[in-house]
Amino acid sequence: MLHSMSSGPAAQTRGSEGSPARRFRLQDGFSLIETMIVVAVITIIMASVFKSINLTQQTSASQQVKLDLTQQTREFMDQLTRDLRSAGYPNWRNTDPTSASGVTTNQNNAPGLIKIDIGTLWFAGDVDGTENYVAGVPQGTALVKIIRYDLVPAGGGPNCPCLRRTEFLRNGGDPVVDATNPGVAVAQLEIQNVQNGTAADPIFTAYDPTTGAAVALPVDFTGNATTVAKINSLKVALEVQSQYRDSTGAFPVTRVVSTIALSNCSEALGSQTLSC
Repeated sequence: MLHSMSSGPAAQTRGSEGSPARRFRLQDGFSLIETMIVVAVITIIMASVFKSINLTQQTSASQQVKLDLTQQTREFMDQLTRDLRSAGYPNWRNTDPTSASGVTTNQNNAPGLIKIDIGTLWFAGDVDGTENYVAGVPQGTALVKIIRYDLVPAGGGPNCPCLRRTEFLRNGGDPVVDATNPGVAVAQLEIQNVQNGTAADPIFTAYDPTTGAAVALPVDFTGNATTVAKINSLKVALEVQSQYRDSTGAFPVTRVVSTIALSNCSEALGSQTLSC
């Protein structure tokens, strides 16, 4: 009886659980198909992560390009504003308040605004506060310079159209002639890839203080004395395109607009107030 019970089905079952085949089946891992599915899922997830990182980097680079472009444009606008604050200083009222008329032909005298057009701004002043010296001795006169801002069309230089700043000593004589013929003058500064500067979208706009209306341009010191003498504010608009593409493949564009109040000490009419 005891022998018969030990050799029954229960005994056979216990023997099969400990067999080598059963132990092999209990140690089985992932199948090939399961492994391929896991790899595919991980690949999709990683591709999404890397795509998101790449998009973030591209967006950051694009924003940096736009930020740099805006900063460069603002710095150029700040330079123009600083220059305009010196327009018309010093003039004959500063040196001889009792004089009845201006001396516009004197090279040490700043006549103020000289010419304004949609892409042109010329004026004279002691922009850096320097004085004339002869053999190290101050002469009591300012070193007056003419400042020109000119829109240079495409082909006039690398990355043009551009707004170019030129500075040179005043020679004396008629201010318009003086500014038109600078002799040896090298451009010191420019903002490149300027997109505006047309009649529909001018860079420079001058206003008549008596009416508040925009002045019909161009006007200059010699030909439009009455108009030039009373201009006391200018709007300057610069729309500039970057040299570099953003993440979309486009060239970013920024626009900076500034309205500048002037103490226009123009000598165009031959008389001025004591404030000048």
